[in-house]
Amino acid sequence: MKNLSFICVLFLFLSCDNKTNGTNTISTKDNIEKTQLQSKVESPQNSSLKGTKILVKNKINVEVKPDKMALDISSKNTLVETTPKFSSLDNNSPNSEIMKEENTKAGDEKERLLIEKILIEKEMKQPESNKEVKQTIEQKIEMERKTPKKQEKTINLHDDFNNLLQRHVNNSGVVNYRTFKKDQDKLDAYLKVLEKTIIEKTWSRNKSLAFWINAYNANTIKLILKNYPIKSIMDLNNGKPWDVKWIKIDQRTLSLNNIENDIIRPNYSEPRIHFAVNCAAKSCPPLLNKAWTEGNLNSNLERQTKSFINNPIYNTITSSNVEVSKIFDWYRKDFGDLKSYLNKFSSSKIGKNTSVNFKTYDWNLNN
Repeated sequence: MKNLSFICVLFLFLSCDNKTNGTNTISTKDNIEKTQLQSKVESPQNSSLKGTKILVKNKINVEVKPDKMALDISSKNTLVETTPKFSSLDNNSPNSEIMKEENTKAGDEKERLLIEKILIEKEMKQPESNKEVKQTIEQKIEMERKTPKKQEKTINLHDDFNNLLQRHVNNSGVVNYRTFKKDQDKLDAYLKVLEKTIIEKTWSRNKSLAFWINAYNANTIKLILKNYPIKSIMDLNNGKPWDVKWIKIDQRTLSLNNIENDIIRPNYSEPRIHFAVNCAAKSCPPLLNKAWTEGNLNSNLERQTKSFINNPIYNTITSSNVEVSKIFDWYRKDFGDLKSYLNKFSSSKIGKNTSVNFKTYDWNLNN
């Protein structure tokens, strides 16, 4: 009986031990599977996503178009946080599908972040690219600046008259009216241009004064050519050719005297113009063999004045003897103190007690 009781107790003990071992075995198996799944979830590939905060410099929206990828980049910084959460590690649990979905989302998020990183790096390189482009543009500008350019011819209102003077007037101011008459149609064309020219109030003093000097000289030549051959300008209009109004200019009909005495003298107060306007006589200051322009006006006025005053053909000036052109008598008012004016340009100075005399004027043509 005792043996039977011992056997029953032993059987019960062994039965409990096996059950315990079985339970332990199952538990161990579950633990192994749980550990493997946990290891898989927290592997280096996935652990980088767990609890990771990624600072993205710029929020980037990618819009795919048929022909290109357009990037809309805003400057607002965005903090992107990816924290995969798994409610169960058991593939057979009801939450396994949720875990798989979140794993997929995590993978997509990682891919999106990788794209953003590439695009941000590209964007960060852009200023350097712009800098290189700017340097290239600056280099091109510098090269163009250093490259000699062909001088473009500036069309001047008085170019045609300048060509005629160069062709028919020598450096001494002597006019060849015989050859000039062959180009009378070209002179007429130039005078037609002057007639149609509107003298603007915005013109500079030099530009308008040069215009009126050229107008006076060109119309004087026209008067001679129209009546050529003649011996003297005084042979025309009973010795008063300067009073006849026949010049159409500035929407008016003017005479040579109108141009000189009503326009040039009172409006410009420039005594040197008397060595610029030409009356076609031998005693008149030589005709400049180039047209007057805004640019050459002052230099030529100075040159013409000095040249005329110091030319013994027109004036004789010493410290004890002064005999000058009648021009200084006719226009004394323009010159002021005549001795002082002559001393300003003359190479010989006039004494204080030296008297000033005037030469006889030769009205024959200067040809």
